Amino acid sequence: MDFLIPIIMKIISVVFLVIFILSVVLLVFTFRKPRKVSVFSLFLPVVISLITFAVFSFFINYKPSIALLVLMGGAGLCIGIAWSGATRIYAENGTVKSLNSIWYLVAWGAVFALTQVISIITQRPPSVVMALLIMSTGTIIGMNGRIAKKYLSVRATVNASGKASPRCSHCGAVQTGSDAFCRKCGRKL
Repeated sequence: MDFLIPIIMKIISVVFLVIFILSVVLLVFTFRKPRKVSVFSLFLPVVISLITFAVFSFFINYKPSIALLVLMGGAGLCIGIAWSGATRIYAENGTVKSLNSIWYLVAWGAVFALTQVISIITQRPPSVVMALLIMSTGTIIGMNGRIAKKYLSVRATVNASGKASPRCSHCGAVQTGSDAFCRKCGRKL
């Protein structure tokens, strides 16, 4: 039975590599296209990230310390919260949509490069791999948590007729007339 574990791990590695390549291609080609946002679309990546963390923890049989969980999870949350700032959430025709800026792609590339450099430099011992996985899980939770907060705020501005009330999608300030920029935060509407 022990001879099967390396084979299973290799299969899992190949599957995740294929998923990763497809997600990179999809990200590069779609990061600037508006997408409909829903609670499900925000919740699903968090669930997948937590499942990945649990499966990986089970297979490498490494239990991280509480300090590592808190430190790397907190770092990931901070990165995710900052990263979510590159996503604009707005209402259009009664639906809530998101639009990423180029900074979203830059932040993604920086986080990916950081994890790869650390993995290469440290030769990937279980403790480093687990620390990076904790950080990436925290990043997903932080990013999607803040986007969910923005989503709920924008969703509240959509009235019964399906039209968005005149509010800034960035700060929520009430807008008047046909302003091109928010009078409170100065961002383009």
